[in-house]
Amino acid sequence: MSRFGRVDALVTVVAVLVTGLTLVRAVASGGPWLSAACTVAGCAAVLLRHRHPLAVVAVTTAGVLVVGQADPSWVSLGAMSQLALLHLVSTARRRVWVVAALATALAFCLPLVLRGPGSGVEANVAAMIAWTTGAVAVGHAVRTRRDYVLAVQDRARRAEQMREAVARRRVVEERLRIARELHDVVGHHVAVINVHAGLARRTLRTDPDRSEHALVETETAARAVLREMAGILRVLREDGDHTDTAAPGLDRVIDLVEAVRRGGVEVEARLDHGDVPDLVSVTGYRVVQEALTNAARHGRGRAALTVRRTPEAVVVEVVNPVADATTSEGGGYGLVGMRERVAAVSGRLEVGRDGDVFRVRAALPLEAASVEVPCGDW
Repeated sequence: MSRFGRVDALVTVVAVLVTGLTLVRAVASGGPWLSAACTVAGCAAVLLRHRHPLAVVAVTTAGVLVVGQADPSWVSLGAMSQLALLHLVSTARRRVWVVAALATALAFCLPLVLRGPGSGVEANVAAMIAWTTGAVAVGHAVRTRRDYVLAVQDRARRAEQMREAVARRRVVEERLRIARELHDVVGHHVAVINVHAGLARRTLRTDPDRSEHALVETETAARAVLREMAGILRVLREDGDHTDTAAPGLDRVIDLVEAVRRGGVEVEARLDHGDVPDLVSVTGYRVVQEALTNAARHGRGRAALTVRRTPEAVVVEVVNPVADATTSEGGGYGLVGMRERVAAVSGRLEVGRDGDVFRVRAALPLEAASVEVPCGDW
């Protein structure tokens, strides 16, 4: 049972004991039965204080006025009235319990004042006011304590909900990161495998040497897929937070270019990026990887790759001719992942058709989130 439940049970026990003592005294002395009836009614009202707290205060206070202070049961009814007031203060709105407290104090003090001046009138009035004030103070303390406990419980509940929301968001973010890694790494090599497998099929009878070379490149790309998948799975199985310190950067773009060239796609590359921050280097590599993969899949003719460094950013641009029915600006998951990667370093990305060519252009600030890339550097 909570602390507030114990206080409430104590109020009930006191009301029952007071009523029992009053009835015992009434039976022993042969009356007055009106006082006993008022006490029983007051006790019954106190037991209903949870449903009608204001009505209970009114009934018990009315009982005090009916029996009068000269009656022996007046103290019993007064105690139950104060208990009802205590409960009202701990549960009702302030305006309600303030009016009820003033009315209760007036009901206790008014008979003393109307009786006229006499010895001890002022002391009795002060005692009645103190009695009512004490009930109000205890009820307010109970209310304050309960509100505090409820507020603490609510904060704890909201904190737990926030922790769960953060955990769910981290799971979603991790799934998106894994999806990007799988697409960037596996998707590129699968595209290379597709290109070389098609080349091997077309040249199997007419040019066996070229077909054999294409199959060797297919085997090499397949091994690369298995190696990259093993690395991703190894990271996923490890405990704790890990970063891919061996992630490829712009210094390995030339390997991408060579792989695409071996697949039969001509690539004109101009690379002048110098030393750049690791995050920018990895992001630039992934942009080039996705752009060249799309060029190998959908492009027609030579692809032009430019990677250059300006004072504020690294600019990556890939342009390749496309047929009329190839991918437009909407793109698929690869372009979505590319946009997310560029946005993560506060960069800018343009992707879409430009006449008969498809253009990917990204500007990656050297100081992410702190430099606005001028449009003139594009």
